[in-house]
Amino acid sequence: MARPAQVEFPGQKKQKVRLRGTKHANEATAKKLKKDLTKLLENPNAHLPEMLWKGKMRWGRTDPVTKTLKELDKIISKKYDTKWLSKRMMAKRGDPVAKAFAGSLHACHDEEFTTVGKFSSASFGSASFVRRGDGKQGYLAGLQNFSNVTLRMLPWEEHAKRGMYFFSWKGGFVCTGPDPSPPNEWIEDVVERSRFDFKLKSVDNKKIWYTKSIDIDNIEDGNPPNDSIIFSFKQGSSLYIGFEELESGDKKDTSFIQHLALSMLPPFLPSIVDITANWLPEGWPESKDLPQESLEGVDKILDAWQGLVMNEGVVGQAIRRSVLDSIEDGIIVNSKWYDCESYEQVRNSLDDVAGSNEEKELAAHILLARYNAGFEEDIGLIINTRGETSERKTPSLEIIEGASCGDVLGVLWEDFGLQSLGQIGISGAEAEEIWEQQNDKPKPFGKFLKSLDSAREKAKLSSLIPTKSGELSGACGHIVDLIRIGLLEGLGKAERVATSRHSSISEAAAAWAWLLAAERSSGQEWHFDGDARNKAGAWMNTTKLLLKTGEELLTAAEDKTSQLQEQWFIQLDNLKQETGEA
Repeated sequence: MARPAQVEFPGQKKQKVRLRGTKHANEATAKKLKKDLTKLLENPNAHLPEMLWKGKMRWGRTDPVTKTLKELDKIISKKYDTKWLSKRMMAKRGDPVAKAFAGSLHACHDEEFTTVGKFSSASFGSASFVRRGDGKQGYLAGLQNFSNVTLRMLPWEEHAKRGMYFFSWKGGFVCTGPDPSPPNEWIEDVVERSRFDFKLKSVDNKKIWYTKSIDIDNIEDGNPPNDSIIFSFKQGSSLYIGFEELESGDKKDTSFIQHLALSMLPPFLPSIVDITANWLPEGWPESKDLPQESLEGVDKILDAWQGLVMNEGVVGQAIRRSVLDSIEDGIIVNSKWYDCESYEQVRNSLDDVAGSNEEKELAAHILLARYNAGFEEDIGLIINTRGETSERKTPSLEIIEGASCGDVLGVLWEDFGLQSLGQIGISGAEAEEIWEQQNDKPKPFGKFLKSLDSAREKAKLSSLIPTKSGELSGACGHIVDLIRIGLLEGLGKAERVATSRHSSISEAAAAWAWLLAAERSSGQEWHFDGDARNKAGAWMNTTKLLLKTGEELLTAAEDKTSQLQEQWFIQLDNLKQETGEA
């Protein structure tokens, strides 16, 4: 059926049709394409891979790369015959690389380039090219952009899938056949293009590249340097990158792994190099092997890096963390490992942790107590910079860098503070009093330890009075609490407590009884109603005796203490009888 008539109006502009995947070539693009295609026409062989492998495939067959190169030689012999090239680039059969090569040589004869193709690939990059013939766009782009180290390998991807290896660098492009053995020049080019400043040394006719933080003397002595990634190329060369250099630089910098992988085809690094990491925490015994889980964790990190799914700048940190997380014993402080069998070992681990000498000594005792208590279900403990704890997967302790001795003491005090006080000579009721006071009303541990002498004295005096604060309820309990406050913290504080608001007549009567016994009642009558004062009058004498016994307990010789405490309990029983709380 005939097409409907097309109507044109005066002054109407003709529509321009552009193929998908094309763009208008600007001056710079056109100039670059013209320059590259001129070079391709002048010397096509210079931009094709050189076949270094001279072997034969099974059954004496010729390898596929050699076959393709022979096909390309035929096309090169006809490079000025555009009519022949036109037929070859549209052929339905034949080598696909040869078809794209014929189209590229045909494009070399163009004088102007106004419209060009756009090629883009996540793996091979992007470039402009001249669409010519029936060849694959990627192959055309790779053959015409031969100065692109990565893209020029694309036409040979099918050969790579069949087991052929290609290596591309600024000064060369070779195929090593089924033997993945890169030339030294290729490694040198990757080293030069990377963001690292490598040094080179030959040892036993083998080249060694290493970064600034690597001690070459250790390598020559056969000791792999700590804090390093080691590339052992199967052709004999080796390369060392220190964690210090690995962690420096900008996120936008191209990964060293990417330089390697994207300049070889297929980009399978294990075929040409073994990549290992070496890191032991400071303090780890040379004769002691790391747990198997640690080695497996490091291998996973290196695999992720090789797979270009992990940022290069965090590889070193991830390796350290993997090793530390797998350690199954001892204590880790600021990423250093220490044995945890004695107080001296734990104390040494705290040398670089913030805190006074007294705090470090007490923290060492409390950490050792925690370690010796064992770990339920082998779940260890991490103490962070906020004074909080989290679980470790192994039965060990870890203090995160930046945490202080105060953080350590704060999180462990409730469970192990009493035990640690015993280790510095404070025990019994005195220790319990100090531990309880710090546990209930915590002070900064630096301040707490500075006032420990006075706290010990106060705790010692407090332990002499046999009835503890809050131990009794009712009127008797309130009287005992006021006696303790007055004797241990001062009459003024006790008076303020006694004259504060009361919840019951019995509590008010108890307060008035103490004020009478302590002779602090003058002018305080207005705080108490008549019923409370009347009740207190019946309790005043016994309260006075109890107060006197308390005073004597604080000043009596040690051999008199037991007798006075018995006297205290007798008087307390009498008070209970009087208050009706017996």
